[in-house]
Formats: sequence, C-alpha cells, structure tokens
Amino acid sequence: MFTVPAQSSIHTPGYGICCEMLDCQRSLSAAACCIHFFPSASVPVIKKTWEKDALFLEYYSDQADPSIPTINLGVPNTERGHCGKTFAILQRFLSSAVPNTKWLLVVDDDTLISLPRLQILLSCYDPSEPVCLGERYGYGLSQGGYSYITGGGGMVFSREAVARLLNSGCKCYSNDAPDDMVLGMCLNALGLPVTHSSLFHQARPEDYARDLLAHQVPVSFHKHWNIDPIAVFNKWLKDDLTASTTDQPKKSAKTEL
Repeated sequence: MFTVPAQSSIHTPGYGICCEMLDCQRSLSAAACCIHFFPSASVPVIKKTWEKDALFLEYYSDQADPSIPTINLGVPNTERGHCGKTFAILQRFLSSAVPNTKWLLVVDDDTLISLPRLQILLSCYDPSEPVCLGERYGYGLSQGGYSYITGGGGMVFSREAVARLLNSGCKCYSNDAPDDMVLGMCLNALGLPVTHSSLFHQARPEDYARDLLAHQVPVSFHKHWNIDPIAVFNKWLKDDLTASTTDQPKKSAKTEL
C-alpha cells in the first residue's frame, strides 16, 4: 500500500485548472500486490523506478519476507484475480495499521507508474468525495452491465470511496475473483461513479498508437513482458526536473475535467 497524506483540491471556476501541489505526497498511500513465486523479477524494478517517490508503500504477498519487505495479509496468492487480497488491502487502509491518508493507490507488481504525475492529477479531485479513478473498462454495458477500473494500470480510491465500499457489505465471491470487476459491480450497486483517465494504461507503450501517446503525459503502464521495464519507465514516466515538468501533467489533467 502506498499512501499520500491529505491535501485539499481546488477547482478554479470556469477554467478547470488544478491547484498547485502542497505536500501532496503525504496524502497518498500505495499498495503493490506481489506474487511469491516470482518477486525477484518485479520488486527490484519497483525499487529502481517509482518506489523512491512513495512516502508510504507496502508490498503484499502470502509470505512475509523482511528483505523486501512483504506483508502477509492472511489471504493466499492466486494465479488469477486477486479479489480477496484487494479487499484485505482496502480494510487495512482504513485501519490504524497504516497512516491516515486521503488516497489509496493499488497496483500490480508489474505496474510502472509516475507518482509525481499522479499527485498532480489528484489535485483535480476532492478526496472528501467517493472518487474511484483509473482506466475505465466496461462489461455488458448494453445489457445493464457496469464500468470498472482495470487493475493493471492502477486503481485510485479516496478514503470516502473505500469507506462506502466496505460499509456496504459488498465482498468477493471467491479469493481468485477478478478484483477490478468485483469492485466495479460493487460501485455500480452503490451508484458511485467510476472516473476514467486516459493517462492510466493497462498495457505497454508499444501496445498503443504512437500518435495517441504523443499527446499525453502518461501516468502509468502495465506489464514487463518482452520489454526492459526500467528503460520504459525512464523514457515514458520519469521526470528529470519535477519543477520543469509539472506544467505538462497539469495540462493533461485539465483536459479531463
């Protein structure tokens, strides 16, 4: 889990311009779900890329490993779907075991993400509202289905959204159920919106049209398959000088309001 502490967000009337980030890093928490049988392949990538930008980050697996460190949530790992583990992360986020922060980010262990850009994007949203943000997919929408945030690109929840989800009693039908889709069903039942951002990506940069990415300042990509993930992070997600690049993400965030 990775958390970023509280920061109010300001929407400038008539302009849709996001506020400047004031210690926003302290209001975000991050959670990385790790699979115990190949942590050596993914955890070092996180540590060499975006871990340094997280004020609070926890790695979860079914085995506690102090060398990483990972936390055993008491939920067994599954080959597909991670619903049981994700709901355990949501419960931990509201507990006294972790810092009280406004936002929760849940990612896969093979997600690449820019936390500084995410923090700028989050300044466009009010954490006191039930915000659920990421790349939105749909299931059976023409037949009364639901929208959901695809997990690979990263799922962001405000504390209010997590509280409403858990207070509703909505839960997994099995530990290996698809967590993102179950969460989508829960949000749909509660009447809570799923907010789409095109800056989150479920796949690798090479899986998208070059012209599409040319007009973005991306927040995330997903999967290490057949790529050098550190090189991808450095090319697409790393800002050498935060001060000189903050205007770009803010411009992209503005277009989504």
